[in-house]
Amino acid sequence: MVHDLKLSRRQILRSAVAMGGVAVGSQVLSACSTPRQEDKAQSGTSGRGGETLTIGFVPIACASPLVAADGLGAFAKQGLNVELRKFAGWADLWTAYATGALDVAHMLSPMPLAIDAGATNASRPTELAFTQNTNGQALTLSTSHLDTVSRPADLKGMVLGIPFEYSVHALLLRDYLVAGGVDPVSDVELRLLRPADMVAQLSVGTIDGFIGPEPFNQRALTTGSGRAFVPTRQMWDNHPCCSVAVAKEVDRDVRDRVVAALHEGAQYVDSPHHVHESASMLAKEKYLNQKEELISRALAGNYTTWDGKDMVDPQMIKFGGSTSATAITWMAAQMARWDLGGKAMPMDDQALIDVTKSVLPREADLTTDPVKINGHTFDPLHPTAGYQR
Repeated sequence: MVHDLKLSRRQILRSAVAMGGVAVGSQVLSACSTPRQEDKAQSGTSGRGGETLTIGFVPIACASPLVAADGLGAFAKQGLNVELRKFAGWADLWTAYATGALDVAHMLSPMPLAIDAGATNASRPTELAFTQNTNGQALTLSTSHLDTVSRPADLKGMVLGIPFEYSVHALLLRDYLVAGGVDPVSDVELRLLRPADMVAQLSVGTIDGFIGPEPFNQRALTTGSGRAFVPTRQMWDNHPCCSVAVAKEVDRDVRDRVVAALHEGAQYVDSPHHVHESASMLAKEKYLNQKEELISRALAGNYTTWDGKDMVDPQMIKFGGSTSATAITWMAAQMARWDLGGKAMPMDDQALIDVTKSVLPREADLTTDPVKINGHTFDPLHPTAGYQR
């Protein structure tokens, strides 16, 4: 089967992460399970009584609820003294959280699952406390391929950027490729890139495309360098992307106040009546530092299809939905499928269900209805079905 071709590369990756680092271009993925006390003292864990609670984030549209909570003063309303700390990419944020420099962080949803389960030596008891957004991503390809690419099989031989191994982007793309008859290891190269670097790499031709967040799909469109080949909503409608993770050692009352502020931020940016006000706030240098018009287009659901049709999809990106146990179970199954989970995530139904339960917040949606992903019906009660090696 296709999976058999992937074992050596995935095992190498997992071993490298277990040893403490994976160098990928300019990024270095490194993590240690022991918090550095000096960083811990600087970050503060309560955010109350004058102490500062530092929350890390990567400047992409998926972080809108977190950014809006700060910009609207929602954290202050909850009696929290919060400071946002911006990271250029996921590797540095992963390290800061894993070493205890942060206790709360914006993460791609598979990241807290991997850290809580101990999939690498970045093990730390973690809760996926809040799902920031659903949908909102796209597989964007270079416009140089407009005349030659019309189906997934045409992606063979390409170099495609992904933001992080432990991302719904990487997991969903691999599954999409296999469903289209493409081997994600032997037929394409998946290259780790910071979101901010994706459009530049696309423009100069060092990659053929990327699967990534807004507003970078909008940037590729407006520069003429790329166009959406397929929005990820068409791979899996209402899929979660980013979350806010909270270390389980954080005081429960503080955690609840953070989540309450995030709900306020999500409600604001999810409203179509606040598109322009939200875009103006998010565009600030201390937040996303992107052009306001790109952000407003993303929030409104504007995009251009591969065949040149201008579309407006109000469901293109949504904020503040409930955390789905089914979705997180799928992510666990995919990490096991691609050998990214180590011994913590074997291809075993009960083991995958258990690691999912461990990371979920008490407010999670625990329904177990099957869901269609890339044409495959996924059953969260039998997560390995159809994904065996």
